[in-house]
Amino acid sequence: MNRSALRILGRLARHGEMTLDEAIRMSHKSGGDHRNQYPLALLLEEHYLGMTINYTPPEGFDRMREFALAITLHMYLVPADASGVVTYQGIRSSGGIDPKNERVFLTAKGALYMDEFWQKRWDRIWSVVLGFATGLLVALCGAWLKSHFGG
Repeated sequence: MNRSALRILGRLARHGEMTLDEAIRMSHKSGGDHRNQYPLALLLEEHYLGMTINYTPPEGFDRMREFALAITLHMYLVPADASGVVTYQGIRSSGGIDPKNERVFLTAKGALYMDEFWQKRWDRIWSVVLGFATGLLVALCGAWLKSHFGG
């Protein structure tokens, strides 16, 4: 899982939920396009996260759900024209959904993933600490034996 997705999951693991706008902005990089929204789109499509919007892709995009969702999420960042229509890559939207009023939340699958992620991290830390302590103990014992029994 990439850093952006882990950052979103980590924040949701601590707080439980956030606005859709916050989640979109966590994925967004300055000057970026819809490709920045793939981490969030993949988390939503793989059910690590849920959201309060019932998203169905446009007709013909059933096999490209992540692509369609990434574009939809990015369109929330694109400013609307004078008539309130947002246009991005030839797609026009005049929807009335405000991402500041919608929520993204951690699902059971996401919580289990984060629990496993943190458990593996602690296991690695303890392995390094125990390996270092073992090496240090062997070196000290070797030095002590050498000083007492000849050398």
